[in-house]
Amino acid sequence: MKDWIFKYFSEDDLISIKNEISKVEKNTSGEIILSFRQKRSFIEKLYKHHELAMKDFGRLKVWNTRHRTGILVFMMFEEKYYDIIADEGIYAIIPDKTWNTLENKLKTEFKSGKYTAGMLHLVKQMGKILKKEFPVKPDDKNELPDDVIIN
Repeated sequence: MKDWIFKYFSEDDLISIKNEISKVEKNTSGEIILSFRQKRSFIEKLYKHHELAMKDFGRLKVWNTRHRTGILVFMMFEEKYYDIIADEGIYAIIPDKTWNTLENKLKTEFKSGKYTAGMLHLVKQMGKILKKEFPVKPDDKNELPDDVIIN
């Protein structure tokens, strides 16, 4: 694991976040992936933040769910960039403004140093939204890893 992440989260915090993702996904056919970066590499500075988020969306195969219900939370901590990207199954039903509202709440929590509380709140709120629109189905399975990806 990259040492920079411990400026924001302890190992126990990361486990708590992973466990919350697993808990949320038991009630929805949606899949949540968190991808954390410290900052852009030298080469990545050629790309806009959103382009890098989209690259992670593809690299982590967030699109690879049966009903296209994957969602990526992409964060670059030192650059204070946050992006939530929903796959087409979710995007068709839940508007961007819903995710933007959650991003703004997360930014507020982070500004006050409440990183773990902010992430847990985000995952729980995403779970409530996803459960309403994409309830769990009898044949659902966990299609994407629940790990927090540290780049």
